[in-house]
Parts: sequence; structure tokens; C-alpha cells
Amino acid sequence: MKMNTLLALSLVCSLFAATPAMAEQAGGNNGGTGIVQYSDVDQKLTESAEKAIEQYGNGKAFQLEEAFKDSYFVDKKKKENWIIQSKDRSAVVSVDAVSGKVLTISLSFKMDEVTDEYASYLKAAQSAAEQFRKNAELVFTEAHFFQNNIADNKTESMTFGAKDNQFVQIDTKTNKPLNFRFTYKAADVERKIISVAEQAVKSMGIDKVQPFTNIEYEKYEGREEWKLARKIEVKGDFRKNGAVMIDENNRAFVVEAAATIEAKTGKLISINVKPTTDNQKRKSLTKEQGVAIAKPIAKKLWGVDLSSYEVKVNKDWGDYTFSRKGNASIVAKFDNFGNLVRMERK
Repeated sequence: MKMNTLLALSLVCSLFAATPAMAEQAGGNNGGTGIVQYSDVDQKLTESAEKAIEQYGNGKAFQLEEAFKDSYFVDKKKKENWIIQSKDRSAVVSVDAVSGKVLTISLSFKMDEVTDEYASYLKAAQSAAEQFRKNAELVFTEAHFFQNNIADNKTESMTFGAKDNQFVQIDTKTNKPLNFRFTYKAADVERKIISVAEQAVKSMGIDKVQPFTNIEYEKYEGREEWKLARKIEVKGDFRKNGAVMIDENNRAFVVEAAATIEAKTGKLISINVKPTTDNQKRKSLTKEQGVAIAKPIAKKLWGVDLSSYEVKVNKDWGDYTFSRKGNASIVAKFDNFGNLVRMERK
């Protein structure tokens, strides 16, 4: 993709509180600074934005109200564009500042507004949900249209979101799923997948493996993965818990353990654990100490002997990268207390 700063705002993320899994580049990266009134924007640009909305709005009336200038790169050349949007960002259109060409279109819909041609995309999303979630009905609550007209990255999709960050993104050209995320109960997941995750947690030195509270099956950019995590809600002084995450209901939680498993092969991709550091002092490992800790764990997780691998250490991030020509790299991550908190096979 030959662009950098263009459209870092992701309406899909704001709609469905998603991860990288479904983030669409559909807005500006300036945090809303320099916003001007819609009436102050060049008429050539506003006409382009209005025509785009009329063409893809499926009859819905979107109110464009404000705009701000941004920049993007094509063939390493920096160009300017305008982000023209409604205040609630249900409609965001980016337009080249000189030519007036529409670069991207981002439109949000309620489910009763998904009619006519867009209803066929909904049917495809429902079919995909039925295929992957045979034991549970998935009810979509929001829909989102996105089109990218930038060279080498042209896409057009319709994304349908449900509760708990579940979604299906449909390619409007093929009517097939591009990306998706579904949540599962442990009882509905093959035991061998859970066993791989549990064994990975044990290999990281956790004696007693607690049940996973969140299990997701995700497809993103061609990769299909199982993601299993044990999340614990925290209250009070968050600082005592280290890294704290906020969910879609504004609840704070920590992730005690998380494993990612390749869906097709059932092989472990990565494992994260959160050690208890209450009574620990900060500790800086030597290269030799880090290697000595990581080697036996890599052997347990993947059967890989790291003795012949080249090691590069990033002290700032606590990363030890083991690499050897013709083999997948192994990354071991340590926290500020010298604990091994992550192992990943790239």
C-alpha cells in the first residue's frame, strides 16, 4: 500500500470496538484539530463528497457538517486531501485537495437501513455466521460500508457487527467473507485447541491453569486463528495491576494468559502470561540470562533448539529475537522484573 498518513481514523473500530481485525482506514490522523465548517470547504470538493454519498448511501440522508485537511502518499509523493464528515462520523469522505477525486468513503447504517443491494451482503454475512457458529445465533446490530479508491489498495466492503466485538466483513465484489470474528464457549471448541493453549500456559511456568474466559475465532488478512484468553475484571487502583485494558462496557480488566493458535494446523503462534510482581524488584537480565530462560521454553512449545540461532536483544522493549535462515523466528519478551511474559513464533 503506497500511503502513510492517509485516513488513520477507523470508523469500523468505533462502530464495533474492534481490533486490528477489522480496522478500515477511513478518516484523519490529526485528532480533529483544524476543523472547519462544511460551508467553508471548496465547492468542488463538497460536490464530490455529496455525489459519493448519494451513490453509496442506499437512500439514507447523511448530513455533512465539518472538514479538516490531511495528507497521504502515493508513489512516495505527499499529497493533500480533505476529510469531510458528519459530526457523529456516520459519514466520512476523503477527497484529494487538488483533483477533487474521492479517495475513501465510510458510511454507517442501522440494520433497518440495510435494504436492496446491501441486503444481499447481509444475507452473505448471516450465511457465514451460520457456518461458523452452528450452535449459536448471531444477531447483527450495525452495518458499515467502506470503499477505498487509492491505487494498489482498492477495496469495497460491507461489515456487519454484533455484540461482543463479533463481525463479518463481506467483499461486495464477490459476496464472500473477507474478515470475521466470532466468540465461542469452551464447550463448542475442539478440545485439542484448548489443550494446546493450556499446555502453552504450563510451559511458561504457570503451575495451575485456570479456565479461559474469552475464546474467539478470527480471520484477518488471510490468517485464521483461535484466540483464547483469561480476563479478570479489576476495580479500585488500576496501577496495582500493571497494564489494564478497557472493554466496550468501560470495565477494566487484566489478561492473565492469552494464546493464539493457527486454525488450520492447530499449532501455537504465541503465548502471553502475566506473572505476579507484587514482591519482585526490578531486574535487568544479561543476554546470556535471557537466552538461558528462553531456550528450554522454546523447546517445550515448538520443539525448537535455539542453540544455533542468532540472537538480537532490544533492551528497551525486552525482546530477544532468535533467527536462523530458513526457519521461523522466535521472539521472547521479558518484563522489567526479568520474567518471561511472551513467546511468539513468527
